[in-house]
Amino acid sequence: MEARRGIGWAALGPALVVPFFGALFYFVWFSDTPAGQPAYVATKLFTLVYPLFFLARTGLGGLTRREDRASRWPSWPLVVVTGLGSGVLIAIAGGLLMLTPLGDAVRGGAAAVSGKVEALGFKEHFILFAVFISLIHSALEEYYWRWFLYGHLRRKVGRWAGHGIAAAGFAAHHLIVLLQYFPPWLAIFLTVCVALGGLIWTLVYEWQGTVLGCWLSHLGVDVFLMIIGFQMMAAAG
Repeated sequence: MEARRGIGWAALGPALVVPFFGALFYFVWFSDTPAGQPAYVATKLFTLVYPLFFLARTGLGGLTRREDRASRWPSWPLVVVTGLGSGVLIAIAGGLLMLTPLGDAVRGGAAAVSGKVEALGFKEHFILFAVFISLIHSALEEYYWRWFLYGHLRRKVGRWAGHGIAAAGFAAHHLIVLLQYFPPWLAIFLTVCVALGGLIWTLVYEWQGTVLGCWLSHLGVDVFLMIIGFQMMAAAG
């Protein structure tokens, strides 16, 4: 595997917690003020720019090319098929859950979802927002959580601890968002699902040596979530 000079906790710590506190800022503390939308944008810009400060230590293996290792990586067609296939399977599992009483509980948050999206100024442009989340935001999260954060965590604490910490960090800011829509028990359950998704994607990244498959899987899941979100907003009126 490509040798990287690791970064310390002084650099990894902010990377783990800024998305969490950013979510608190734009979804809780200032969600109903003009500061909410700029705070959202600033948090996303942080996840884009922060890893670039460490590019000399990180290298581009896993991002623009495969990481170096002795054994062969899976072929590019297999990367694409497994990436898309895993995203479809996760979306199907989510669709089946929506057919259970759990789905009724999720739909019970329709008014809260609609109100929060409107407060952030995204409701009138939801289709564009959904395209951004599905295509661009999913790629940004794979770049940040899988390539950058997990890529360094595994060198700091080992692969399995790295998988766990990266999944927990990825899920933490989602918990803040979900608590605004749903009762705590449901928000926690859905956050566990997010953490499981994060774990799946770090495992995929470790296996494939590229974020491409993770991104394709993540894209498929986000398309499903945006469809659910659109249906909930339509139901809320």
